[in-house]
Amino acid sequence: MAERDVRERDILVASNEYAYVQDLTKGDIVLYVGPTKISLSNTERLVELRQERFVPVRSDDGTGVAPFVVASSAQYVVLENPAKDAGARPVKGNNSAIDLQVGRRVVVPGPATFPLWPGQKARVVGGHELYEDQYLRVRVYDAVEGEPAPIGTERIVKGSAQSFYIPKTGLEVVPDAKGAWVRNAVTLLDGQYCVLRGPQGRRRYVRGPGVVFPEPWEDFVTKEGARDFPAWALRKDKGLHVRVLKAFEAAEGDQVPSGKYEAGQELFLEGRDGFFFPTEALEVVGEVSALHLAEKEAVYVRDLATGRIRTVPGPTAFLPDPTKVERVTRALDAETARRYGLANPDSSRAPTITVPPSYAVLVTGRTRREVVKGPATRILDFDEQLEVLWLSTGTPKSDSALLPTCFLLVDGNKVSDEVQVRTADHVALEVKLSWRVSFTSRPGPDDARWFNVSNYVALLCDHLGSIVRAAVRATPIERFHASSTDVIRDAVLGEKLEGKRAGRAFEENGLHVYDVELLSVNILDEDVETLLTEAQRGAITAEVAKKREAQRLEAEAAKEAVARAIALAQRETLGVEAQLEAARRALALAKAEAKAEVSRTEALAKARTEADALELSSQAKAAAAAREAQVERQALEAKTQAFAAQMAALSPELISTLKALGNQHLAAKLTDNLAPLAILGGESVADVAQRLLSHLPLGPNGADAGKTVALPVKRT
Repeated sequence: MAERDVRERDILVASNEYAYVQDLTKGDIVLYVGPTKISLSNTERLVELRQERFVPVRSDDGTGVAPFVVASSAQYVVLENPAKDAGARPVKGNNSAIDLQVGRRVVVPGPATFPLWPGQKARVVGGHELYEDQYLRVRVYDAVEGEPAPIGTERIVKGSAQSFYIPKTGLEVVPDAKGAWVRNAVTLLDGQYCVLRGPQGRRRYVRGPGVVFPEPWEDFVTKEGARDFPAWALRKDKGLHVRVLKAFEAAEGDQVPSGKYEAGQELFLEGRDGFFFPTEALEVVGEVSALHLAEKEAVYVRDLATGRIRTVPGPTAFLPDPTKVERVTRALDAETARRYGLANPDSSRAPTITVPPSYAVLVTGRTRREVVKGPATRILDFDEQLEVLWLSTGTPKSDSALLPTCFLLVDGNKVSDEVQVRTADHVALEVKLSWRVSFTSRPGPDDARWFNVSNYVALLCDHLGSIVRAAVRATPIERFHASSTDVIRDAVLGEKLEGKRAGRAFEENGLHVYDVELLSVNILDEDVETLLTEAQRGAITAEVAKKREAQRLEAEAAKEAVARAIALAQRETLGVEAQLEAARRALALAKAEAKAEVSRTEALAKARTEADALELSSQAKAAAAAREAQVERQALEAKTQAFAAQMAALSPELISTLKALGNQHLAAKLTDNLAPLAILGGESVADVAQRLLSHLPLGPNGADAGKTVALPVKRT
């Protein structure tokens, strides 16, 4: 149905019902209280309050008419935004909106029924019924009439004091985490306690029996959903590890021995009966049960003060003090456990080694070694372990697959081996032997030397095999075939003295071979075996072979003698050659030294001769230069004297005559050369000559030349 249809139709409001109508021109909202009829105009619409806003009512949302708020005598109404005028009451029909106390809440106890003014909200809550072991947590949210409690204060309403509760205005009941109003107190029996946690981490411990109600600021501490806990039962075979949370002083008869205790201190309570209840100053770290150790069982514990690990053997009921010691486990891998003879080792227990009869093990620690002979049982300390022997296996014995073991068979030991030998006549044999050995002791704790050699089988077989091969190599096949056991026993065990053999001892590890058994002798060469069966033919063959070997020996001896003689001669030749070579080297050295001396002497003489010649040449050149200078000086003096004499011989008349001749000659040259100039300049030759000669120093006053020059007549 459209909104227009909703507005145009009439809406009936029955008794105990109300509706809101909004004027679209002003925005005012009018409350209609039934019984009445609402006729909506075009400027009105039906609205309702949703999420703090008035929204129009549509056809699919309902009619917009709401019932009155109704609370029985066992209920109360929490009314939000009450009217400012407490006496304002809506009447039947339309009611204009009134002023409200927005943000306030009031509690209206039942029985009560009323409509809500526009802007009001109400919530009907059932009254709270309480048993004696129930309580309510009530908070002050507004000023309470007659009570000075500030806002936010909480209080506890106990069922033991009030069986039914309806809060006043200003008080509200606080629900728990699940939304329940009523909370259950904790009922404690004998031997039980509970813990209440307050602000700033404070705790309160309450012992039973009794019903425990928390304070408003407290909450019950829960563990796995439980709020009550059993006290710790003390017994003779159990101990209690306790930690001090804050300093206190215990008196006689308290749960802990009397004395002063500091925060962080740890205690261990043992050897008492009864119950232990934690307190604000004491908390239980854990319960320690005694370790029941049977005979031949042990555990490891470490001293917390020194770090030393000690072994606690059984039978005992060991109760470790966690404030002083801690348990230490020792895990063994599968291979180590197998070597120790342990089927299913328990890592919480110390390894227990069982040594069978005729066996021995070597227990090693950091600073000690101990041999344990069977039958015996030995518990290993934490730093102890068994020495491991790596024995050769197979026949013949080899190191390709070593057998690790910690148990040494010291009596009645038997080692089998196979040895390849050759007789004196080079017959290859395969001998199978069985050595009977034991390990002997000397006075004093010397049994640890049994384990000095980690592979005594290899030592035994290698050494005795070498002895057997040497003994057989010195024995012909015929003799060895007839008495092989005696040959080997004599070589290994020594000859019989008074019906006994001394045997063979190994000083390395105390090994003693007291018997040897020859299991079988196999001839590898079938031809030799045939020869042995044919005694005569074998004898002839052996004799022939012997002669051939003798001849071969003589031939080889002769060859070797010749070779030695040749080598001796070659050595003598080499000696002579060495001496000759030394003489050659000495001669070459002497020649080189003489040649060098001659060269040095020649060079020195040549240098001296050249120096003397150079000095003589210099002296000669100097004397010649002096003589030439003297001659040149004397010639110059002679020339000078001759010129002076010539000059003195000249008379004044001669000088004048020479001067006149010179001027005439000059005038003639000038006449020939100045004529072109006079023609070009339009002057006479005399004028040109006069002008030229006036600037020349030809006479005493420069005018003599002009007088003697006969200048040509000027032509018109």
